[in-house]
Amino acid sequence: MAKIADVLATERNRQQPQEWNKIHLFQMGDFYRAYEWSAWLIVAITYSDKVRHQQQGDRKPLKVSKKNLASGGSDFCFVGFPIKSLEKFVPERTDFTSTEEKHIVVTIQLPQPTDGTQVTYERLHEAFQKWRDGILLSAKPDNIDAEGNKLPPAKKPAKTAPTAAAQQQAAQPPPGGILSQLLAYRLEMHTDNDNRQFIASLQHQIASIL
Repeated sequence: MAKIADVLATERNRQQPQEWNKIHLFQMGDFYRAYEWSAWLIVAITYSDKVRHQQQGDRKPLKVSKKNLASGGSDFCFVGFPIKSLEKFVPERTDFTSTEEKHIVVTIQLPQPTDGTQVTYERLHEAFQKWRDGILLSAKPDNIDAEGNKLPPAKKPAKTAPTAAAQQQAAQPPPGGILSQLLAYRLEMHTDNDNRQFIASLQHQIASIL
């Protein structure tokens, strides 16, 4: 995939009329992604409620995401769908161009105003911005880097064996009863695994009493 900075520069440079109706799709594995203006064209025009209800069997709305890159930077919105479902999500395709970087460009027909006026960039941009502002920013960053490469899944922390101190405390609980043990235990002096073992020991003692 192309660098995300180049993708967003293309999406945010739509002033020329020949760029208003182009949907840029970028392949990521078995999925296509459309960003910013392209995502808006898919969701608001080619996949709108009006178009959806004209199809055989209704289709669910597309999920739109707004995230930051894992490396930081400005937020961006996008939609994604399986490559094999291109016709489903872009049903009004009129032209199709394949480029480098696993990138295709789909040209669609924009709906015309019914009041006799003309489509202008200002009107389109206002509609796009209103749509974009309504998307909530996810607290979780996106899973691609600045080069457009998918990041590997985060490694889960390895489980650590309980320390000898925790094992001894579990095997030989201090005298004084459960409350005394609880008051005497110092969480900050033990590992998370030690603390879990201690809680399990208390639970076992309570269960034996009940």
